[in-house]
Amino acid sequence: MRPPLPLRPHRRRLFSSAVLRPSPPPPDESHILRRNLLRLLTRSPLDEELCHATLSRLSPRDLDRHLLDLRPSINPRHALRLFSFASDRLNFPFTPLSFSLLLHSLLHARLRAPARLLVIRLLDPLRSSTLLHSLPELIHSLADSSPDDSSISAALDVLLHVCCTQYPPDHGLPIAVSSFRILVDRGLCPSLRSCNFLISSLAKARKHRDARWVFDEMRRFLSPDVFSYTPLIDVLCKGGRVEEAVALFAEMESSGISPTVVTYNALFDGLCKHGMVDEALRLKQRMTVEPSVVTFNVLINGLVKLDRFGEADCLLDEMKQRKIPPNEFVYNTLIDGHCSFGRYVEALRLRDEMVRKGMEPNQVTYNLLVKGLCNAGQVERAEQLLELMLMNGIVVNESVFNSVISLIARTGSRLDSSVRFIKEMFLRDFKPESSLLPSLILGLCKNGKHQEAMGIWLKMVEKGFHVEVVASNALIHGLCELRKVEEAVALLETILVKGMAVNRVTFSTLILGCCKEGKIEEGLRLLGQMVKGAIEPDIYIYNNLLHGLCDSGKMEEAIGLWNELKSKALVPDLFTFSSIIDGYCKSKEVDKAKTFFKELDNWGLEPNAVIYNSLVSGCCESSNMEEASNLIAEMKGKGVSPTVVTYTALIHGFCNDGCIEEARNVFNKLKEDGFQLDVVCYTTMIDGYCKLGQMDQAKKLFEEMRASSIAPNKITYTVLMHGYCKLGNIKETSRLLDAMVDSGIVPDIVTYNTLIFGFCKDGKMEDAFKICDLMSQRGLALDEVSYTILVDGLTSSGCEKEAKCISEGIIQYGIGPRIAKTS
Repeated sequence: MRPPLPLRPHRRRLFSSAVLRPSPPPPDESHILRRNLLRLLTRSPLDEELCHATLSRLSPRDLDRHLLDLRPSINPRHALRLFSFASDRLNFPFTPLSFSLLLHSLLHARLRAPARLLVIRLLDPLRSSTLLHSLPELIHSLADSSPDDSSISAALDVLLHVCCTQYPPDHGLPIAVSSFRILVDRGLCPSLRSCNFLISSLAKARKHRDARWVFDEMRRFLSPDVFSYTPLIDVLCKGGRVEEAVALFAEMESSGISPTVVTYNALFDGLCKHGMVDEALRLKQRMTVEPSVVTFNVLINGLVKLDRFGEADCLLDEMKQRKIPPNEFVYNTLIDGHCSFGRYVEALRLRDEMVRKGMEPNQVTYNLLVKGLCNAGQVERAEQLLELMLMNGIVVNESVFNSVISLIARTGSRLDSSVRFIKEMFLRDFKPESSLLPSLILGLCKNGKHQEAMGIWLKMVEKGFHVEVVASNALIHGLCELRKVEEAVALLETILVKGMAVNRVTFSTLILGCCKEGKIEEGLRLLGQMVKGAIEPDIYIYNNLLHGLCDSGKMEEAIGLWNELKSKALVPDLFTFSSIIDGYCKSKEVDKAKTFFKELDNWGLEPNAVIYNSLVSGCCESSNMEEASNLIAEMKGKGVSPTVVTYTALIHGFCNDGCIEEARNVFNKLKEDGFQLDVVCYTTMIDGYCKLGQMDQAKKLFEEMRASSIAPNKITYTVLMHGYCKLGNIKETSRLLDAMVDSGIVPDIVTYNTLIFGFCKDGKMEDAFKICDLMSQRGLALDEVSYTILVDGLTSSGCEKEAKCISEGIIQYGIGPRIAKTS
């Protein structure tokens, strides 16, 4: 039969108030209305015009009266069509009594499916909210209109069953409990079967208080059976009321009701989950029914959680004796237990035993094993097992992926595996744990795999996953460390456009990266953008920008930034002063450096070795060796120990002034005092000898340096080559170049210019141009110094025409085009 149209008793009415409350019809008209109504209720098809004409002359209460009179003659199917049409098309406001009469009529005719559909529509919150508010009236109407006890029982059974099965628990169960309450208050009770069904439904929804109340009220009318007790015991255990469940179990037994294996299992589960395993085992000893595989699984699970594997194995043996084959749930329980206690070898043995017995380990088995291996730190085995799962199409839990990736991250190896597993997660719409991403992204960038790191970040965004700011910061940091600042800046713009979170660390990391790459203007732009975004910069950010400006010799801009940070009430630290003092010293403005040095005391700061070293170096560059020596004495007086850097600056000053003996005395004193001399100190001393042409001393010091396991650097080789070139010793210069390349040091433009200078000075222009060719082969372009040396060399050699050609080329095309060898 085609289901009737929805019943909508609360929709907008087509009847006027006058129609809803018509004046009583005259006797003749009343007879006509009764006859028409009988026709509508007994004949098919439904006459819609007659229906509208008839109902428009009846009030809901008048209809109730006629329905009661005509009840024996009603055809339930025709009546249902009338109700459907009138409620859906005419919005006729049927009363609860009308619906009750229809429901009883349908059930009496054994039309259970239409009756159920009628109740579903009555209780639908989207259609009958008004009727639901009058639920007591509906229940009372069902009881009052029932022709006998069996009819009311059948109607209430349908009502309760629909409440428990048709709607979400939060909607249906409160209606069921309210209906039950109204009934028992009237001294009525549904059938035992319906009461048990209600208790079971409440138990499944974990509503142990309601289930207990229904049980207790039911006992006023009916004797509960095992199907009444079992779901109640189960929900009490799940609700933590184990003692109450035990008491109820004892009551059931004393009442002569034999528990089923399901009853026992429910109580076993509650006892074991609350650590009462011994009580569960004692209860098992007096079971009156055969235990099931579920019984053993519950008890084994309780034992393994307490690390009582010996007793669990005994139960496993008992299963075999009873010829109850353990299933995958039993094995998974044991595997889970062994994994929890780090016994992954035993867990793997059980997996193999499952396979031997013809059981296929399922996704639960494998997920437990992988997590167990991860907990035991078995990264290779965990990775191999996860690979096996993926290869065989076994469902992998999100947490398993995260566990394996986390373990790989902790070991700091197999980044490729981590990336591959994260891609597998993305295919399944799984989100990697937020805590994993920063370390993984940094690891990828550290290994030069910034494209993979960027790909993971972009995929997270594409998938709509929330990306923590710490992960974005990690990617920006990784890119900056790889000197890919432009990509990092572009990433920041993407973050801002998408409205993602940024913080001070984001800008601080990026500004530092810009400063390291000499992109100070970009750093200052980011500072402005940061302030516009209401993120206040700290002293760390200002220090990085100050250091960059000072290192670039932009002291005027640096002082502007200094004034800005003071206006923001930020407190400068030693790094702040160190950058400014060093900047002034490098700009040969030592007096200004001293002014800031004196200001340290105003901020409660004591100068450290770095600040003193800058001042000593500045004084030495200005040939003020006396003041440099005084500063070193002041350092010692204030308890600041001079470093190799301090004395190297002093050596450099003496060498620049040609005071090689004083420089050597300082150098020797350093060795006597146990200082660890570095390549810079040796190179400075060697450079001093080279400037004076004392190449024997320079070479001797060079050999001493290598004997002390201090590797020469590019500058060391260059100053030596320059010294030999000035003396015209091109052979030794060439030997040094070969030694330099053999040691893995790539010559730069300064090194090659030194060689060109040597050959030009010796008049060997052919060899000089060979060096130019070698530079071009290695991708180095000649600079202004290169051209100047060549022009001077050609002029000195009488090749004025060639010299003029080179000069004109420099003026016309600028510095850099490769020069053809001039004969």
